[in-house]
Amino acid sequence: MSSGHRYEAVGDGNIGIDAQVIPPQQDTTNANDSVGYETSIPIHPKILAPLSYVLPVIGGLIIIILERRNTYVRLHAWQSVILSMIVALGSMLLFWVPFVPYLIHLASFVVFVVCIYHAWKDAETLTFFKLGVVGDFAERQVLGSTVLPF
Repeated sequence: MSSGHRYEAVGDGNIGIDAQVIPPQQDTTNANDSVGYETSIPIHPKILAPLSYVLPVIGGLIIIILERRNTYVRLHAWQSVILSMIVALGSMLLFWVPFVPYLIHLASFVVFVVCIYHAWKDAETLTFFKLGVVGDFAERQVLGSTVLPF
């Protein structure tokens, strides 16, 4: 399947794997195909990928479960879920240190805003903005072998 789009990871490296890009159907009435790939959910990927960061755990899990066709959207949804779980775990483990949970949540808010921006901006080029180890784990869940049922 070659439609001209290529998966590209930025952040801590490019693994060079082609995305599972589904070419648009012959029917041009579907406005969801404007960037050359389709989603299972009838929302444009430029909206769907950043939406996974808005309600981090819940939004990301809903998108992971419902979205089966678009690799770009699934990558962002997985990254959102993993990042929000790390933030929750960190603030629960460090709740006894004064102001540390607040600083963790403030830093995570900034990171989520940056991820929302990159998910929206890079949807046309399928460039996945990775957050280090979190992004690598998200890539393994979507592109590699996974033990999780999603």
